[in-house]
Amino acid sequence: MTRLRLLLLCGSLAGCSFYARGPDDYRKAVRAVLEKKQPEVEACYKRSYEADKNAQGRVVAKFEVEAKSGKVMNASVIADETNANAALQQCVLGSLEGLTLDPPDQRTGDAKFTWDFSR
Repeated sequence: MTRLRLLLLCGSLAGCSFYARGPDDYRKAVRAVLEKKQPEVEACYKRSYEADKNAQGRVVAKFEVEAKSGKVMNASVIADETNANAALQQCVLGSLEGLTLDPPDQRTGDAKFTWDFSR
């Protein structure tokens, strides 16, 4: 079974707003959005494991949550903190496409999220 450790850091929250979460609420809201993709991320690992029975490791991604639209944007892997194979990294990044924080926040958020995969 896959073990996932989730670490989310939201920062750089700036701006005036009509609807603006505090840092803890922002963190929880972004985590909830990412958890909706849990089945897709699990499928990424399953494919990786089927291709290589030794597949395991960590994927650490950073991304922005756009102010006012809530869109997850500019997702990338933090290479020096990631040790999973390239296919798993790209699959996890792909799972972030199209995610939107709803309701959106008036603040831009910078996030870092960690997935740990092992059997």
